[in-house]
Amino acid sequence: MTTVLRSVEDAAKYCPRAVIAAGNFDGVHRGHGAIIEQAIGRSRALSAPCMVVTFDPHPQLVVGRKPSLPILTPTSQKLELLSQYEIDAVLVIPFTDEFARIEAESFVKATYADALDIQEIVVGYSHNFGRHGRGDRLLLERLSERYGFAVQVVQPIQMEGSSVNSSHIRALLAAGEIQAAEHLLGHAYVIAGTVVRGDGRGSQLRYPTANVAAHDPHALIPKRGVYAVRVRLEATVLNGVMNIGTRPTFGQDVEHCEVHILDFEGDLYNRTIEVEFVERIRDEKRFPSVEALKDQITKDVHTTYNMLKA
Repeated sequence: MTTVLRSVEDAAKYCPRAVIAAGNFDGVHRGHGAIIEQAIGRSRALSAPCMVVTFDPHPQLVVGRKPSLPILTPTSQKLELLSQYEIDAVLVIPFTDEFARIEAESFVKATYADALDIQEIVVGYSHNFGRHGRGDRLLLERLSERYGFAVQVVQPIQMEGSSVNSSHIRALLAAGEIQAAEHLLGHAYVIAGTVVRGDGRGSQLRYPTANVAAHDPHALIPKRGVYAVRVRLEATVLNGVMNIGTRPTFGQDVEHCEVHILDFEGDLYNRTIEVEFVERIRDEKRFPSVEALKDQITKDVHTTYNMLKA
């Protein structure tokens, strides 16, 4: 696991004169990968440490619109994905109201120049930072001459005629386009959560379900419907069918995420699981009877078996 640093002071000691990749990196998608890989390449060329600089929580949760922006990768998942890169450390800067008021130029001087004494910074084309997001790549390039570091700007990755970015991926997931989102992410979309007690209807329907409460209340929940999923339970990976919806057949209106794990028996209450989305099977719908719903769930289970049997 990559070293995680929680203060600029620790980062200055652990990664002096580093090449850094800076950004929110929500989703750690293919576009982010291009930024990080360029930073790795530059660090090797300079025989310097390579460090990713990111923020917790996502700045939009502190200063953004309401309701809050849905998040693709809560910090714990983001760190897990970042650890797959050959970097020396990740600096996680706490994003607070006070921090949000720091002017962009002041941040560059105090953090990148004075404290970290960076050699180079690598950012994406749309990188913004500082109070009201006034800092951008142009400001970095102007300040780099004053403070003696280089700036590398990575242009957007194009896939199938559109730029790879977090907003596009959020829109795909919100539309239930799981495989298209995974293509842009470069990895499966995952929600981590705790299994909580439900109303027991799953057992009545022949297929007991685990009700999943996402660890992060801001985590993006894909479009309502039924999905083929893989469930990570500690070191075990199991196949499953997830329903996201309000159980309209029973007249309920509160959204639930519940997963039936195929060929599994056991008590999952209060345990942590990770649900990895594979494919969307169908829309949520209201059935004329409980028996009709049972029949459809049986079809969904068979569909999932066929999708995931490899």
